[in-house]
Amino acid sequence: MRKFLSAADRIFDLVTKYLCYLAAAILVVMSLSISLDVILRYTINNPLKWVFEGTEYALLFITFLAATYVLQKDEHVRLDLAINAMGPKLRAGVNAFTSVVMTVVCLVITWSSTKYTIYIFQNDVTIIQYYTIPKFVIYFIIPVGFFLLFIQSLKRTYQYFRQI
Repeated sequence: MRKFLSAADRIFDLVTKYLCYLAAAILVVMSLSISLDVILRYTINNPLKWVFEGTEYALLFITFLAATYVLQKDEHVRLDLAINAMGPKLRAGVNAFTSVVMTVVCLVITWSSTKYTIYIFQNDVTIIQYYTIPKFVIYFIIPVGFFLLFIQSLKRTYQYFRQI
């Protein structure tokens, strides 16, 4: 069982790293698209009509594709001044508590966003802007992202409880 968990942990870490790379690639494409749109708008007065809508969706995907990796590397926003002033045991206890809270919150949001995504899929809800697309195609990243955050927060909780 220990070998299985170790292998699953390595695979999870690898997946989160490549999802972060995918987020970076989306960011590059988004930046290039916006630049091209501005150039076309001001040179030939013919902007790319899909860029604004595409960047809205891209920002959502970038956030959820990269969030787990950022948490994994402990590069998220936190109150370092308060945390660093604590002793090692208290710091581990506070981190364990916040990780438990985060785990519960991620599980609740995963559950509710999954229910909503299934609902919009079953009811064929669409987004009508420049393109007409099924809403679940955009929204499915929310439960996926929060599920990955749930797993990472479980891992962090375990690590912090080992330090106590």
